Amino acid sequence: MRSLCYYGNPVLKKKCKEVTEINDEVKKIIKDLKEVCLAHNGSGLAANQIGYDLRIFVNDLSEKIDKEGYPYCLDNPEVYINPVITKYSDRQFIRNEGCLSLPGVSAEVSRSHDIVIEFTNEKGERITKKEKKWRAKCLQHELDHLDGKLYIEIISKEDLERMTPQLLALEARTKKGMISSSNFEL
Repeated sequence: MRSLCYYGNPVLKKKCKEVTEINDEVKKIIKDLKEVCLAHNGSGLAANQIGYDLRIFVNDLSEKIDKEGYPYCLDNPEVYINPVITKYSDRQFIRNEGCLSLPGVSAEVSRSHDIVIEFTNEKGERITKKEKKWRAKCLQHELDHLDGKLYIEIISKEDLERMTPQLLALEARTKKGMISSSNFEL
């Protein structure tokens, strides 16, 4: 199984390249994304989070909501190739957000409550969907990854200051090669 890339790895800050065809390499990346996302109980996962420089991510959040208002997870994460959000609502959805590449830290993040997203699925079909709340939040988070952005770039100054010691420790461990998805602990 592919390892996660953690904060401090330069691949997370790099804008990913468009997928030009769904070939065997892309199918392998999709398989790896699904496997790693499910193994780490992620809501979604972008290709650069496992070291691939292509505009692909998976989403594992269902449209179905539990009694507490949280989404169920899918058995088979959805694939988004070359995604583009074409519409963002002014209405905001503010909830705690975390990231598999920044384990152990989280903060309140404001994202658009409703979006319209266009993407290619793994069958090569171009799809347009309206999404809201949790799914919209997850898709915005993953698309940010493909653009080389992390959620910590849009949080409050106070939250960033609170997280800075953990982020610096994580970055140092990443750069020294002391961290992998199989041995993470802060």
